[in-house]
Amino acid sequence: MLANRALNTDTICHDGQGYGTIAPMTNSRPHAAMPTPTHDEAAHERFCQNLAVKLESRFRPQLRTLYEDRVRPHLKASDESPRVIAKAMRRFDQTRQWYRLRTDNQDRMYAVSGAIIDRQLESLAARAKSLSGALGSLSLDPTIKIPNYLADQDIHRKPGGYHTERTTDDVAAGAEYDRTITVHNMGSQGANNDDPGISLAAEIKRRFPALKPRRILDLGCTIGNNTLPFATAFPEAEVHGIDCSAPCLRYAHARANALGVGAHFHQMNAEATTFEESSFDLVVSRILLHETSRAALPRIFRECHRLLSPGGVMLHCDAPQFDEMDAYQASLRDWDATCNNEPFMLTVYALPLESLYAEAGFDKAQTFRGYAASQYFQRHHPDPNATRSGGKYFFTGAVR
Repeated sequence: MLANRALNTDTICHDGQGYGTIAPMTNSRPHAAMPTPTHDEAAHERFCQNLAVKLESRFRPQLRTLYEDRVRPHLKASDESPRVIAKAMRRFDQTRQWYRLRTDNQDRMYAVSGAIIDRQLESLAARAKSLSGALGSLSLDPTIKIPNYLADQDIHRKPGGYHTERTTDDVAAGAEYDRTITVHNMGSQGANNDDPGISLAAEIKRRFPALKPRRILDLGCTIGNNTLPFATAFPEAEVHGIDCSAPCLRYAHARANALGVGAHFHQMNAEATTFEESSFDLVVSRILLHETSRAALPRIFRECHRLLSPGGVMLHCDAPQFDEMDAYQASLRDWDATCNNEPFMLTVYALPLESLYAEAGFDKAQTFRGYAASQYFQRHHPDPNATRSGGKYFFTGAVR
């Protein structure tokens, strides 16, 4: 049975097939701000990670066969859309099992990692405060209004979302994100989950060799795991990260200091920042777009245009647009939209982003898209089915 095979949680990265191993969950701490799990807590997280890998690499590929054999033959060409395919696939037990197992594992992940945080809630806040201040800066805005697309639901099924504050100087949401992202990405982004930032910075240098940014802005930076690689790649630049979540930003600042990298973190909404016009040479984001809304997206692009200096570069990295894949692959995003509280996914990936960039003021002839090769993938060669990114990161953007 498919379900029984999926529940076997042995590691699936086979060295004998030429694959290396993914970065596992352990009770080690890659930096001083990281919460410390017990042996058993780390083992429980590892179970969640291994099950996520199994569901992604062993279970999900079998659904393609189900689609080709039992769904696609009964669809008219005009019906081959992600939403229609997802609805048809959900009629089968195998698909419903995959939805259920993945949803249960997501909830289990937050329960396990959340318990680690709860046990250390006040000490984590004190530790973060003691680490803060030496490098970079932290600026919080207690008057900020959390956008409805973040406040109205628990994004990723995380109880309370990422903005809820539970104690003085709270860092819980950031600390939990730092642990759960390794589970969610199945260890495919390295011990510090910074491979997307490292890979994108390398791609920007390759694609725009003349670009020497003086100031860089990361939109929706969360805990700065993809912000700090830009500070490392462009050491002469002043690097800023913004997010709506105070707990994540406090943790980001402490984490940056623990890792010895300076960056400036601000509590701001990417739709309307307080930075001066033309004050950045590079504006980037990683998995921000799909967490917003149809109304917010044009405002974010207009703000990027306002913030960029002439010749500056805007680059947004997210999952590939639907025109980069077939309809069946696109239909797999239905789980994220219907089960993982990310309802904008099925809309944003179908939007003509380059046209939206043009409407925001960018020259359409200066728009671009492509894939950045994963630096972690090239070094360690994990199972490509267990990376979700397939060893590369899709991006779109424009030159001001």
